Amino acid sequence: MFNLIDTNRSFKEIADEVRSYWKEYGIQHKSLKTSLGNKPFRFLEGPPTANGRPHLGHAMTRAIKDIILRYKYMTGHEIFGRSGGWDCHGLPVEIEAEKHFGFNSKKEIEEYGIEAFNAYCSKSVFTYIDEFKEVDSQIGFWIDHDRDYITLKRDYMESEWWALKTMFEKGLLFKDYKILPYCPRCGTSLSSHEVSQGYEEVSDISVYVRFKVTGEKDTYILAWTTTPWTLPSNQFLVVNPKIDYSLVSYKGSNYYVASATAGRLFPGATLVKEKIRGKELVGIKYDQLLKFIKPFDGNLQVVGADYVTVEEGTGIVHTSPAFGADDFETGKRMKTRIINPVSSEGKYNDPSLPWYGMSVMEANPKIIEYLKKEGLLFKTEKIKHTYPFCYRCHSPLIYYPLDAWFIRVSENREKIVDTNSRINWYPNHLKNGRFGNFLSEAKDWSLSRNRYWGTPLPIWKCKNGHYEAIGNLKELAERSGRELDDLHRPFVDQLKLKCLQCGSESAREPYVIDTWFDSGSATYASIGYPRYSGETHIPVDFITEAIDQTRGWYYTLHVISTLLFNSNAYNNVLTIEFVLDSNGRKMSKSEGNSILAMEALQQNGPDPLRLFFMFGVPWKTRNYDIRLISEISRKTLSTLLNVYSFFASNANLDRFEFKQLKVSEDPLDQWILSRLNSTIRSCNDYMEAYLPHEAFRSIMELIEQVSNTYLRLSRRKFWAEEMTEQKESAYSILYSILEKISLLLAPIAPFTTEYLYRSLTHEESVHLKMYPAPTEESIQPELEKKFSDVLSVIETVRRMRQKAGIKGRQPLTELLLNGSFRIEEPLIEIIKPEINCKTVRFVEEKDMPVTSKIKLNYATVASILKGNIKKVEEELSRTDPAKILEAVRKSGNATVAGFSLAADQILVEAIPQPGFIYDKDEKTGFSLFLNTTIDADLAREGLSRELIRRIQVMRKELSLEYDDRISVFIDAEPATSEDIRGSLETISSETLADEIQLGSAGEGQLWDIDGTKVKILVRKNGK
Repeated sequence: MFNLIDTNRSFKEIADEVRSYWKEYGIQHKSLKTSLGNKPFRFLEGPPTANGRPHLGHAMTRAIKDIILRYKYMTGHEIFGRSGGWDCHGLPVEIEAEKHFGFNSKKEIEEYGIEAFNAYCSKSVFTYIDEFKEVDSQIGFWIDHDRDYITLKRDYMESEWWALKTMFEKGLLFKDYKILPYCPRCGTSLSSHEVSQGYEEVSDISVYVRFKVTGEKDTYILAWTTTPWTLPSNQFLVVNPKIDYSLVSYKGSNYYVASATAGRLFPGATLVKEKIRGKELVGIKYDQLLKFIKPFDGNLQVVGADYVTVEEGTGIVHTSPAFGADDFETGKRMKTRIINPVSSEGKYNDPSLPWYGMSVMEANPKIIEYLKKEGLLFKTEKIKHTYPFCYRCHSPLIYYPLDAWFIRVSENREKIVDTNSRINWYPNHLKNGRFGNFLSEAKDWSLSRNRYWGTPLPIWKCKNGHYEAIGNLKELAERSGRELDDLHRPFVDQLKLKCLQCGSESAREPYVIDTWFDSGSATYASIGYPRYSGETHIPVDFITEAIDQTRGWYYTLHVISTLLFNSNAYNNVLTIEFVLDSNGRKMSKSEGNSILAMEALQQNGPDPLRLFFMFGVPWKTRNYDIRLISEISRKTLSTLLNVYSFFASNANLDRFEFKQLKVSEDPLDQWILSRLNSTIRSCNDYMEAYLPHEAFRSIMELIEQVSNTYLRLSRRKFWAEEMTEQKESAYSILYSILEKISLLLAPIAPFTTEYLYRSLTHEESVHLKMYPAPTEESIQPELEKKFSDVLSVIETVRRMRQKAGIKGRQPLTELLLNGSFRIEEPLIEIIKPEINCKTVRFVEEKDMPVTSKIKLNYATVASILKGNIKKVEEELSRTDPAKILEAVRKSGNATVAGFSLAADQILVEAIPQPGFIYDKDEKTGFSLFLNTTIDADLAREGLSRELIRRIQVMRKELSLEYDDRISVFIDAEPATSEDIRGSLETISSETLADEIQLGSAGEGQLWDIDGTKVKILVRKNGK
C-alpha cells in the first residue's frame, strides 16, 4: 500500500517532519560518512564570519552548495571537504568589539590591553555560530560541522606561517615605504582587493587654485584638485611634457593651462603666448600657496610626468608626495623628503596649521574658505566621481605613506592570468571580464595591518636590519626557547630570537596580516598542510559565493595558490548575484530592508525558498517576492504531491503493486517515458555543468507535462473497472515517473522529495540513492517533436475558444487544419478530447472554409498607380479573387483595370466563412479553422459537462476520496431536466454517482450555468 498524504499540509510542516526523521534515523550522518562510489570530488566552503546574523544571501549560497554536494553524492562521488569553515580574524571582528566597549581609537584598545581585547574578539566571533548552524539545519545544508576549519586555530595559522615563510624565501614577501589606501578610523591600510569593494559615487567640491609664478607679475599656474586638504603639503606642480600649454590673459591676470582646457576655463580670454610644450614649463618656480609649513630645498617647481591628462581640470596637477602613489613617485624622482602634516588618525598634527587637530575631511570646506578669502581660489565646481570608502566601517579612505609588507603580485601577473585560464567560470564572462581584468592589473598585495586581532606576521627583525621568517611552531619553540599555545598577539610579540646573521636580538615585526590571506589560505590550511597532510587538494573541484568575492575570496584563493603551488585554486566557480528587496533595492542593515535567513525560512519553508533560488539564473539579481515563491512551489511541489495523491488513492483502491515498468504501445505512454528519460539526461548534463537552475527548469517542465497532459489524458485508464493491461501500464509508468522525479529533484528540494519518495517506496531515504541515469532506448526525439506540435495545436484552440467566448466544456463539431505536414491519426485522437471537438481533420488549401479578399499593398503600389488607386480598387472589388490569384501563380502578375500587379503589390485577406473562426499556430505553421456552430445536441452535451464540473467541485468541498461513491439530486426547469435526462449515464460515470434523481434537491447548492438556475445536492454513499 502507498502512504496517503494530506495535500493541504504546508511545506514547513512537511520539512519539520522530515527533519525529525533524519535526526532520529541518522540519515544526514550516513550521507556525510559514506559514499555511493569512489570518484573523488573536492569541495571548499567559503568561510563566513559568525559575529553577524546569517541573512538571505547566506541562505542562497548555502542552498546552492548543498544542491551540488547532494548531486555529487548521488552520482557516486567521494566528497572531500564537505565541512564548514569560519573566518575569525580581521577588522569586522575588531569593529564589533570596539562598538561593544565604546572604543573610538587604537589608543583606547592599547590602554585597555591587547590581550583582553583579543580575548573578547575570540569569544565574540562565534556569537551567531549557533544561528548559522540552525539555518543550515532548517534549509537542509548537509555539511559536517564536526570537521569545520577555523582560521583562529593554531594549526590553521601554522599552515599560513609555512606559506608566508615559503613566500619570504622565494623573494615574494618584501617590505617597502609606500603610499597606501588607508582608513583613519580603523588605523590601518587596505589591499587593492579590499579597496575595490568599497567604491561609491559621491559629489565633492573640486577647486581650481592660483599658484603665483615666482618673480612674474600677475602670472599664475592654474592647478586643479578634488582633495583641498592636501594643499598645505604641496611640493610640486606637474605637467605632461608632451601636451600643449598656453599662457592666457583673463580679467587682468595671466594663467598657464593646458591648451585643450583654455576655452572651457577662460571664455573670451586673450592668448599671451603661442602654444608651448609642457617640457618648456618644467623648472618654473612658483610661490608657496599656503605659507604654513616650510618646504624643502628643490620643492615649489614645475616637473614633468606622463600620467597628467587634459580630461579633467587644467592639465596641471597639484602634487603632494605624502598623499598619492603618483605624487610619491614624483617625490622620489625629485629626491625630496615628504611633507606629511597628517597623523595616522587622519587629523592635522602640525600646530602651524589653522586647522590643527581637525580631521582632513572636516578641514576641506574650511580650507576652501581660506583660499577664497586670500584670493588664491580661481573657482570651485561640484563633481560626481567614485571615491573609495572602507568596506568595513564606511569611512572615506585617504592615501597615506606607510611602512608595510607586501606580496609580490604585480611581477607574477602573467602566471596568475595563465592559471585563471584553467578555471571554468559560471557565468563565463567573468573569467576574462570582471575577474580577468582585475588580474591583469593586479597590484602588489599590501599584506600587513597595524591592528591586533589577526594572524601575526611571522617575521622577526634585528637592530641591524636582518629579517627572518618562522614557518612553524616547532621552529618557533626551538628558536625562542618557549612553546606557545596561542599564536595571537600579545603572546607572540613577547618572543625574542637570536639573529642568525649577526647574533643580536630579533623582535617580531608588529603587524598582523590581512584577514583575506586567512580565508584565501583555506585550500591548504583547512587540512593542516604541510604538517598534518601531505596533500593540498589543490585545485578543489567547486566553490561558489556571491559576486563581490571576485575581488575578495576568489581573488585571494587564486593568487595564493598560484604563487605557492603554480596552480589554480579551484576548477569550477559559480558566482551568485545578490537577492534584492521586494522593491529591487540592495538589502542592507543600515537601510532597514535586510532579510534574515531564519525570517525567510519561517515565512516560506525551506523547499519553496530553495526553488526560488533556482528559479532563473543565479548570477542575475532577483527581488525577494513571497508571492512568486509561493507560485513556484505551487506549480512544482504542490502539483507533484497532487499527482502522487491521485496515484496513491487509485493504486491502493486497485491494490496495485509496482514490480517492474510495463510499457504499452499507446503513443501517450511512449511519449511521457521519452520525456522522462530526456529530462533525466538533460538534468545530468546540466548538473555536471554546474547549472542546477537549468536542471530545475527541465524538471518543472516535466512535472507540468505529467500533470496537465499525461495524467489528464490518462484518467480514463485509471478509472477503468478492471485491471487491464493499459491500466497496469499506466500505473507502472506513473510510479516510475514519481520515483524518478523524486530522485531528480532531491538535491534541489530535499524535504518534499524525501516525504514523497518514502510515501511511494517505503525505502530509507531518497538521499542515499543514486541519481537516475537515462534509459536511452526510451528517448524518442521525433515523438517528442510530434507531441510538441500536438500540444501547440491544443493551446491555440484553447486561445481561439477564449476569444470566441466558448467554454472548453462545450463540445464543438470540428476543427479543420491546413499545413505543410500532417499529424498522425493516433495523435489526432489525443487532440480531439483535449479541445472537445467531435472531429479533427486536415484539408487542402482549396477546401479551407475561407473567402479570399484581394487588397492593394499601398507600400509597393502607391508610387506606381498614383491617382489610379481608386479605379484599380473598384475593379478589384468586381473581380473574382480566385482568377487574380491564379494569374499571379501562373505568370507572376495579374492585369487589373489595365495595370499589371505583381505578387508583392497585392495582399490576400482570408475571411472565415460564417460559423468558423480562424487562427494561426505559430509553432507548427498550421492554419486552424474552428467550427463554432452549436446545435441542440451539442448544447445538451455541454450542459452535462457543466453539471459534471459542479458535482466534482461539491465532491471536493465534501473532502471525498477518489473512490467514494455518491448520490446526486438535481432540481432544474422542466426543459433543462429533460436535457439532463439524456446524459445521466455519462454524468454518473464521470462523478462516481450510484444514482441521479431529477426533481427536488432539498438543501442543495444553487448554481447558475450560463443563465440557467440548477440546484444540486450531493450525498456520500456508504461503502
